[in-house]
Amino acid sequence: MKLFFPDSCWRADLISGSIFLYFHDERLSLPLAPSATTFLSGANPREFLEYVDKLSPAWKPSFNRFAQFSSRFTSSYRQTSDTMEPLRKEAYQTILFSYPRGGDAWQAGQDLIASSSLTFDEIANLIDPFSAASELYAHLFLEKFIELYDADKSPEELIELGKSQAAATGEAPPFRSVDWRPLYDYCDKLFSHASFEEILTTTYMFRMPILRDMPKVLLSNANLLPFLASLPFEATPLTENIDPDVVAWEMFRQLTSPRVDPIDQRSVKTIKQLRERPAEINALRKRCYSLAKEIAAETDFVRLQEKITLHIKMKVEPEIQNLLDLNKTATKEFLESVFSDEKTWAGIAATLYGIGQGGPLITASAAIYSLSSVGSKAVKAAAQRNQKLATSEYSLIYRM
Repeated sequence: MKLFFPDSCWRADLISGSIFLYFHDERLSLPLAPSATTFLSGANPREFLEYVDKLSPAWKPSFNRFAQFSSRFTSSYRQTSDTMEPLRKEAYQTILFSYPRGGDAWQAGQDLIASSSLTFDEIANLIDPFSAASELYAHLFLEKFIELYDADKSPEELIELGKSQAAATGEAPPFRSVDWRPLYDYCDKLFSHASFEEILTTTYMFRMPILRDMPKVLLSNANLLPFLASLPFEATPLTENIDPDVVAWEMFRQLTSPRVDPIDQRSVKTIKQLRERPAEINALRKRCYSLAKEIAAETDFVRLQEKITLHIKMKVEPEIQNLLDLNKTATKEFLESVFSDEKTWAGIAATLYGIGQGGPLITASAAIYSLSSVGSKAVKAAAQRNQKLATSEYSLIYRM
């Protein structure tokens, strides 16, 4: 199972359409929003918002900001889900995680933050505050609500309550009549003793323990890399080889992304059409893996720079040129302009060093920017090439 984690796909730009091509032979798993099951409690959050507004406590501005973040998350999540709906079933499935979001999870989140070698402010700048707001929403209106209002119910009774709520039909759920004072008192304590950033950073940690059972994930928030690397976990430091499959995926993404990103109705249609050509996808994926095996073994930046340049000039350039009948001089000039672009190498330098006891991490996303440029150039070429396309490993690029 390929899991997109930890954030739900609440914005289209969080996920690359290339994922649905590279992993075309298995369905991707996308986590549902943290607040997806809050209706099971029978609470009416809007009623509580009005209650807070009426009492107007000193922490009301912070609470209203949370409500705005949560509302924006929910609205964007629904819109993104609707856009991606044609890919459901064949390309991805949604998964509902069950994990603690109550008092114990709150303490565990604080402990996780405290265990990092980063400062709190550094960590707060790495999280997705909108996803964190959805976690807080679930914390208040499901976990804490049940703790405060259904403490006398047995687990079996709570299950039956959830079943009845889930089975209810109609446009509006059957809300319960509630005395909001207990939840208000809890929020009063919470928002009075912690800043907005402290609260959201803590709730964002609720899903992190799931990583312990997930050896490989497609990280939805790349900013988390420094945080994850700062945790006191025992791990073998990166020294020599990087998993070629990781580099191959990045290569594939850079080559295909221009035609399938960002996710919208047009790109979803393109993805569906391309998924009907598994042989071409597999050919390009295999080629990317072959190229990646040679690049992934290099950890020295200077040698990597030389190797990528030589690699593209000696292998990729003639293959692309031969496939698309590009003018040799024009191709050479184009590639040289790519290699002379300081931004290309600055991007490589920025991603090459950063994680693992001073050792390098090669994600290859910046390193093969030049390959992306070659792919972009290729799709603009105009010539009769059907015979070559029939057997070329780069046929998917032309198809795009």
